[in-house]
Amino acid sequence: MAESDGLQESNVPEESNVPQASNVPQESKLLRVLPEVFQVAADTSSPLQALLAVAEDMHGPVRQVLDRIHTVPDPGRAPSSLIPFLSRWVDLDWLTLPGPEGGAGSGTIPGTGAIPISRQRDLIAAAAQLSARRGTVDGLTRFLHLATGVPGFEVESVPGAFHIRVLVPAEAGGQLELIRRIVKGMKPAHVTDEVTVQANG
Repeated sequence: MAESDGLQESNVPEESNVPQASNVPQESKLLRVLPEVFQVAADTSSPLQALLAVAEDMHGPVRQVLDRIHTVPDPGRAPSSLIPFLSRWVDLDWLTLPGPEGGAGSGTIPGTGAIPISRQRDLIAAAAQLSARRGTVDGLTRFLHLATGVPGFEVESVPGAFHIRVLVPAEAGGQLELIRRIVKGMKPAHVTDEVTVQANG
């Protein structure tokens, strides 16, 4: 009877010999591209499971970037750090040169004339239209509106002279350095200019 009990005990597998559940997720993208022999071995091989887990962690950040690569050239969704790079693509980097009003304020990039990121995105998105209207009154007023966030700019031509007068709404009076930079960049080269702030009311 004791011998029989001993035979029964020998048929019970030890806990250490029981295959453990795999630590590698079944949806692992890395595991799916490995040869079949590694896919089978990953179910029971602890060293291989650990190696795959480390590799998945290392590939994670790269995969996240690649998954959203289509958003990079989109000014509405690109990371803020890429906005100066996109501005060079559409010939707006002349506006982002350092100026007296440049600074690292909330929502701004240093040296951009204190243009908030949201307005820089709007300028980049409208760059093609602005470029097509460069040198026109409509193009200049549209540019000033997008850059300052203030509507109501007016441009007057002085009769008998290649000269324009830009009338600035009082609400935009604190952005004169930016406005002057835009006027000089958007007006025809042979035209002189002056910038005047309108009185309230």
